Amino acid sequence: MAPVNVQKIQGANQSHPLLQEMNDLLNSVQTRAFELFERRGGSAGNDVGDWLQAEREVFHFPEMELAETEGEFQLQLALPGFDAQDIRVAALAQAVIVEGKAAHQHQHSNGTVHLCEFGDRRVFRLVPLPKPVDVDHVSATLDKGLLEIRAAKAEQRKGKKAAA
Repeated sequence: MAPVNVQKIQGANQSHPLLQEMNDLLNSVQTRAFELFERRGGSAGNDVGDWLQAEREVFHFPEMELAETEGEFQLQLALPGFDAQDIRVAALAQAVIVEGKAAHQHQHSNGTVHLCEFGDRRVFRLVPLPKPVDVDHVSATLDKGLLEIRAAKAEQRKGKKAAA
């Protein structure tokens, strides 16, 4: 199990580099969706399909599960083929952002590769949370291609501090 660094973003810090990258990615999706719209003649009626196709072309949404316990949210994302250093996690009070880039490199020093379907991979997932979390108490680990993020609920942390 490898720890994954979590960037803690307090408040509405829109100038944070990961948030800026998220906006850039969404702009790329918007541009590609418009290109798809134009390519099919600009006819109305498939805007959602164009957007979803553009998202698939620009990045991959990893499969995920969000569970809630009394004191925290537990988020699991499938990231096979990624190493801990390939992944960035950002914790905001109302959401978690997961972004990753991994490049494929041929591991064989001898021989000729005749076919390779592995390629560079980019994943992105913004996960809104049902309740606020304490960004100072968010952790992430990667084990066998499964990213697990634990985020303590904000009111739960405050309750524990008050009782102490």
